[in-house]
Amino acid sequence: MEIFIGLLRREACITAVLLAFSVFFIMPAAGQTSRSAFLPDAGEIPGWRPSGDAIIFRENNLAGIAADESSLILEYGINYAVSRQYYNFGRRTIKVNVFVMNNTFGSYGLFLRHSRKEKVFSKYGNSCYEKPGEFGFWKQFYFIRMQSDFKNDSVSEGFSQMASFIDSKIKARGLFPSILGQAGDNAKNIRLFSGPLGLAEIYYFSPLDIFFVQEGISYERGDTTRIILSYHDNNEAVKRYTDAAGILSAMPKFSGFRMDGNLGYQMKDREGRILLLRVKDSDLEITIHK
Repeated sequence: MEIFIGLLRREACITAVLLAFSVFFIMPAAGQTSRSAFLPDAGEIPGWRPSGDAIIFRENNLAGIAADESSLILEYGINYAVSRQYYNFGRRTIKVNVFVMNNTFGSYGLFLRHSRKEKVFSKYGNSCYEKPGEFGFWKQFYFIRMQSDFKNDSVSEGFSQMASFIDSKIKARGLFPSILGQAGDNAKNIRLFSGPLGLAEIYYFSPLDIFFVQEGISYERGDTTRIILSYHDNNEAVKRYTDAAGILSAMPKFSGFRMDGNLGYQMKDREGRILLLRVKDSDLEITIHK
């Protein structure tokens, strides 16, 4: 009996070692494959075939898929990206790039960036846009951007087929970022950003990261642009407000610096625009009047 029990223990030990081996050595390979499982393979899209394997990009080689936009995408917070090219019998090609972000702030932020001034509709994912030679949509943590050098009905249909396939593979829709509630009704040209590069595209303050942006939103109403920077708490918002006051008031770009009520100050830039900065709860609000 003791010999039998000893054999059982030995078998259990061997099994445990094999399981550990599979977890640490086999599973990563399977995980690598699954990173592109939402892209169509050969025979899954009628009339279209992949012209090569899917290529996975991470932070260290993101420029290979995003070029000059790489640094800004890193600000949004990216997990990884996948790219694959397809062709049809007419030798038309479609390049599918999928950016898998850390949260919906990043995926929706990229969507807003590329769909600006385009008609947005809800056929696939949470929202879509289409313009000549390009189709994009976002869903959960994913922003999908498809491009082609050709513009005809077969390419447009290819966009639709691939969007439908990818949409079906991403099960969860994901919630719109909560910061959108800051914009309210009738807001135009809404943008999300999460760093100094994104902020500089809206308004350039300084080459320094003086606001230490974590999450921000901007929008327009009439001749006014409103920028809201959200922080963890009121203490941090006040600190960023105070530090920025010292830096901005000393810059030759701005003039007429003066306090405006409690925790608020205003100034004028070289173009004659009036800027008002104010702390509200855990937010730093910047209003720019043209």
